[in-house]
Amino acid sequence: MRVYETILSILEEKGPLPIPAICQEVNQVLNSNREKPILPAQIISIVTRKKDLFRINGGRISIHPDKYPFSLIASLEGFGDISYQVRVNFVKNRFAALVWRNKENHQPFSDFQAIVPGDVEEFKRELYSMNIWEWKPTYRSEDGIIIEGKYWSVKLITKGKVYESEGTKSFPENWNQFCNAVEKLTGTPFH
Repeated sequence: MRVYETILSILEEKGPLPIPAICQEVNQVLNSNREKPILPAQIISIVTRKKDLFRINGGRISIHPDKYPFSLIASLEGFGDISYQVRVNFVKNRFAALVWRNKENHQPFSDFQAIVPGDVEEFKRELYSMNIWEWKPTYRSEDGIIIEGKYWSVKLITKGKVYESEGTKSFPENWNQFCNAVEKLTGTPFH
């Protein structure tokens, strides 16, 4: 786990903290993995570099409200094919995944396997690294009428803002990373 991810986890659990308290908490979490302790100057450097994720107010650091996720809904629909939807509630630490097939493609699900779902907190850390809030609202292929391909949408609700992106046959640069994170969380395909 990167140091900024550790800081995010600490702030999620404990709320806004002054730099010395964050430094102490980070060192407790990472003490077995590091030879030298993290210093307050390093915390300041990390928070300054990741200023889009953190807010400093009155000497206390918190997660920026526009980046603090409450929920996420992601859909991926194949024209005449399998469609997927995942809903993640970060507040309740839960998710639901749906998979459905077009009537013409009604092959039964075979090889049913018990799925061990992933970790919502780990998924949230991956979202922070993907910067979904920087995705464009719309991604479109230059093709005219679309009769095959994939339509997708992602809605991320944070404490301070709602981010929505969607597209057809065109995706953000880190779309595959996002799909892999969803698959890891749900244990079901999302592609």
